[in-house]
Amino acid sequence: MSNLDVARKALHALAAGDVITLNSLVTDDFQFAGITPQPLGKQEFLEFSQAIHAAFPDFAFHETTSSENGDTVTIKHTITGIHTGTLNAPGLPPIPATGKPIALPEETSVYTLKDGKVVRMQAYPAPDGGLTGILKQLGVQLPG
Repeated sequence: MSNLDVARKALHALAAGDVITLNSLVTDDFQFAGITPQPLGKQEFLEFSQAIHAAFPDFAFHETTSSENGDTVTIKHTITGIHTGTLNAPGLPPIPATGKPIALPEETSVYTLKDGKVVRMQAYPAPDGGLTGILKQLGVQLPG
């Protein structure tokens, strides 16, 4: 499996809340950064994946472009979903289901791999994207 295949598989497992697959694709010292207030370690990332899936059972990444350069994979994508469950995002109070759809602008995810596993996933949200964009589309005020 190419590094691009591994990154795509991880992205789709994240959307599906598939922690068994995610666990097999990321290293023990894995880090996720870019959309949460603080970087997440492996266990926190697995919990985040489950939280996203619980809140948005149809959460989906729609790939627009991708590239692979050695141990670095870049995937650009949009995100869609409908908020039908409680969102328990790190650093935020639980957000009850609103029934509202989300459609985020194109964002970039950069994966760093080592020996066929993801060591780091760095998200680069677009303006009005990421967790902030999700909250804005749901009509939720950011804590402040």
